[in-house]
Parts: sequence; C-alpha cells; structure tokens
Amino acid sequence: MRFRCAALLWLVLFAACGRNEAAVAPAPLDVSVTAVERAKIPVYMEHVGTTEAVNTVEVRARVRGVLEKVFFQEGADVHQGDLLFLIEPAPYRAALDKARADLARAQATLARAQADFARATELARREVASETDLEHARAARDEATASVQSLHAAVEQAELDIGYTEVRAPIAGRIGRVLVTQGNLVGGSDDETVIATIVQLDPIYVYWSPSEKERLDVLRLRSQGLYLQRDQAEVNVVLADGSTYPHLGKVDFVDNAVDPNVGTVRARAVLPNPDKTLLPGEYTSLKILVGRDVPALLVPAEAIHEEQGSSSVFVAAADGTAQVRRVVAGGTYGTSRVIDSGLEPGEKVVVDNLGKLRPGMKIAVHEAAAATAAAPTPAPTP
Repeated sequence: MRFRCAALLWLVLFAACGRNEAAVAPAPLDVSVTAVERAKIPVYMEHVGTTEAVNTVEVRARVRGVLEKVFFQEGADVHQGDLLFLIEPAPYRAALDKARADLARAQATLARAQADFARATELARREVASETDLEHARAARDEATASVQSLHAAVEQAELDIGYTEVRAPIAGRIGRVLVTQGNLVGGSDDETVIATIVQLDPIYVYWSPSEKERLDVLRLRSQGLYLQRDQAEVNVVLADGSTYPHLGKVDFVDNAVDPNVGTVRARAVLPNPDKTLLPGEYTSLKILVGRDVPALLVPAEAIHEEQGSSSVFVAAADGTAQVRRVVAGGTYGTSRVIDSGLEPGEKVVVDNLGKLRPGMKIAVHEAAAATAAAPTPAPTP
C-alpha cells in the first residue's frame, strides 16, 4: 500500500514538471520577414513654399489732376502699353500750347539777334561800328540762343506732362482694383499717388527655406556625384486641394546668407504659369528632386516602430529569435522607408505580428514580398 502511494506521488510530480516545461517553451510565433534591399531611388526634399510675383508694379499718377476715366476692368489681364487711366489733360494741353508759343517767339527773337550780329560784324569790319556795338550784338544773339534752348526744354517737359495724363500699363500682367476712384484728385508734388497695382503671373516664383543641415547635406552629396547640380533640380508643386501642378519649376536662386534667427537659407524656383493657376501669396507643398539614382537601403514602412523620436525594427536572428535593432530611418519611397544606418543589406526584418513580439522571442519566419515591389510610384523625402 505504501509503495502504491509513492508511485502515485511520482506520477503527479512528473506530470507537473511536464506542464512547467511546456509553459517555459511556447511554440514559435509565426512572422513574415523581408530582406533589407539595396536600391537606387530618386530623392526629394519636402517643404512648404510661398508663391511670389516675378514683377509687381505700382501704377502711379505722375501729374496732378482729376482722374477723368478708367479704361480697364478690375482684375483683368492687361498688356504692356494698354491705356489704363486718363487724368484731365486740358491744363497740360494749354501749358503745351503756351510753351510752343513762347518757343516760337524766342526763335523769332533769335533770328533777329543773329541778323543784328551779322550786320554789326560787317560794320565793325568796315570800321563803321565800334567794338562795343559788336559786343552788344553778340550778347543779344547769345541770350536769344539760350532762351530758345530753355524753351525747347519747356516744350519737351510740357509734352511729357500731357503724355503722363494717359496712364499706361508699364508691364503685362493682372491688374488689381482701382485704388482711387474716378473724379478724385490724384498726383502731387510730394508723393505720386498709387492708383492700381499690376503683378506679372507668368512665370511665377516660389520660395522656401531649407535648413542649414539640409543645405550642407545637399552640398556634400552633390560633391560626391550623388545629387543633381542646382540647375538640374526639379521642383514639383502640390496645390492646396491635393492636386499636382502640371508644370515643373527650376531652382534659380539660393540666398548668400543663413538667417541666424531660424537657421535656414532662402531658396527660390521659377515656374511656368500660363493658365494663371498660381497667384502670389499662396502656400504650396513642394517636392524638390535633388537626386535621381541615389543608393539606398529599403525596408517596408510597417516594419519600423517609432517612439519618442527613435526608430527600431525586429531582426530575425540566426538563432531563430527576434532581436530589436535601433535604426536611423530616412524618407519614404512608395510603401518603403529608407534606412540611413543600423541595418545591413540582406538582413531579415519582421513585417507583421509586431504587437505580439518581444525581444528574444522564438519566431517561425515566412518570406514576404521585397521592399521595392510595393513602390511603383516614387515619392521619397530625405
């Protein structure tokens, strides 16, 4: 009887140990993995840009007078030289007539003075007139000549003034609203009145401000032949409604100083704007293509866990476990992410069941699709 009880006790203890061993060694977790892949991809920088007119001109009244007529519709496109406003021309026409009359009188006086001088010269040669008479005649001729020159200038100024009564478009572009309505007095000696504004819309500028680090990264990689030269970079614009602007821009300016307050440098691109889609002052999303075939390491975006500013992945280790690896993740390429450091080509990263994984857990791996297979449309950022 005692022997039978002891045997039963050993059986119970053996069954308990078997259950503990099963709890300590659970079945491996099924996961999908994919290899870290080398690829050559286009590289974009993403920024928010602001559009600005290539030319903005304030149309001013250059003579004083009543604004008599307006010849355009507010908000319309105008051509260079189009008549925009008429300032009362009557006073300036009268001033021109007077200046021409004064000039004609001075020319008659000059003709008489020239004849008198010629006569005095002949008489002095024949010793009939004195040298004093000759000097008086010469002085009268010179004074008349100066008067004619002065009145020629007065006529030219009067012609300019009457020309300024017709206010014409100095550039082609889109004109804004009328700032001084018809019937008001415009112009003045102290300040020429602004009566409208014209902006040139085609082409148009877009400005953005890359950081100092971005600028240095681009310069370094450009010197290594990995990035495009400045005049080869392409600027893609995404409008506020999410649509892509159909025309590419070209970088034409990078400022010569960094703003010390924010650590950025101002850059600019010029874009064709034939349909006047873009207007000055718009905010746009920019994708600036800085490299076409840049070597990179890619993993599926879902493999990356980001928390508190750091990124990590689970790597399938040789011993059949999942190990955590800190990585520096770069921009996106389709559904993949660029890995700047932390992984080597060919290493296997886990792409599913990440919520169940713990470091060191046993895994049963299954191959997933390659990283670039799901990236037919490149949209990378640095």
